[in-house]
Amino acid sequence: MILNADVRVRRPQEHDDLIGRLTTREGGPFPNYWQVLVFAAALGWSQGRREPFEKAGEPIRYGLFNSSATVSSTIDSMGVLAYPNDAGVMAEDRLPERIKVFEEYANGGLSIIQGELNRGAHVRPLDVILNLCREQGKPRRGSMVEDILGSRLVGFTTPDFGA
Repeated sequence: MILNADVRVRRPQEHDDLIGRLTTREGGPFPNYWQVLVFAAALGWSQGRREPFEKAGEPIRYGLFNSSATVSSTIDSMGVLAYPNDAGVMAEDRLPERIKVFEEYANGGLSIIQGELNRGAHVRPLDVILNLCREQGKPRRGSMVEDILGSRLVGFTTPDFGA
């Protein structure tokens, strides 16, 4: 039996500086490191960027993630979708496997964010996050949204949030 108090979520060491820059302490949009990882994992998932890593920075207590039913469900869902033919992945003792999937998607998302920051000379992390959110909201050719709505997307535009 695994006690949630003992479980930790690893941060990819190569992105430690970026994780710090994305917190409100350094002008970023996220109050806490764990929230940075949640956003990055969602971004990594949406872009299909799952990147394993070896070196980890200071780990974060899983209890912070588990304090939100939505976040813990997201971690569980990523694990289930990564092992579609293995119902046992939801067993309590396999929580570390589900967390590892989450960590790898977070690493992929952080790589995407870092790449966007590297593109512009004096780009603020907040601007990058806002632009990535805007891009995720746009229907894409061949996307599920387009498949469902079909030709009704002609002339569809997403709101401009002051880019």
